[in-house]
Amino acid sequence: MQSLELLRPSKPMDSSATVLSSVFITPTIKSVRLWLDQPEFSFLPGQSVWPRFERDGKRFSKIYSIASSPAWCPEVELCISRVGWSSAYLQDLAVGAEIAVRGPYGLMTLADLPTRPRLYIAEGSGIAPLKSQIDWLRERDYAYPIWLVQSNPETPDQLPYRDYWRSLQQTWSNFRYLEAIEQSPETVLARHLPHLAPFTLPRFDVDICAVGDRSAEIQAVVLGLGAKIQQVRSEKFYAF
Repeated sequence: MQSLELLRPSKPMDSSATVLSSVFITPTIKSVRLWLDQPEFSFLPGQSVWPRFERDGKRFSKIYSIASSPAWCPEVELCISRVGWSSAYLQDLAVGAEIAVRGPYGLMTLADLPTRPRLYIAEGSGIAPLKSQIDWLRERDYAYPIWLVQSNPETPDQLPYRDYWRSLQQTWSNFRYLEAIEQSPETVLARHLPHLAPFTLPRFDVDICAVGDRSAEIQAVVLGLGAKIQQVRSEKFYAF
């Protein structure tokens, strides 16, 4: 029997974060692990933090989804794509560097264990909040099927965390990983829909995270394939 333990995030707070590691996981995307100096910091899978800094007179105003499970608090992992001045600044922080952050923020989250199968669709660094959820569900021995469809428009043949997902698929029977190489995730999903049996798409809860208008485009396709609107959530992010 699965525990229905509720997660309780902390209220947004200011922390000083120390860079523990900074590693490229694709040619343009880095996994950056931070240690927060607030031991009481907690978050829901899918939430974000706001790195607070100024550069060239501009104040950074973008939040980054946490890619790690809440179980690692006060350590958090960010998945940062090098697409502009702000992301380049974060990617270039050296191990041991400190930066101010505030959080958690965000609403596309899990607070307890779902009771339905789940479909996750991610493009690029949009994998971050979905990875946090999947990792947390794995730790809780989630008993329902999970499908992840992943693409990366920046480098179409390089998927962030690909080796991790492949390994997870081998060790967790409930997890299915679909790689969208040189094609869109919705194309791959449509091709594999017959293999969802005995779980049809309307029985899945769907979370989508992609850049800009792509999130809405993917959602429209998923609905056209039979998903129910009340069971679909989408989140978009912007690159700068």
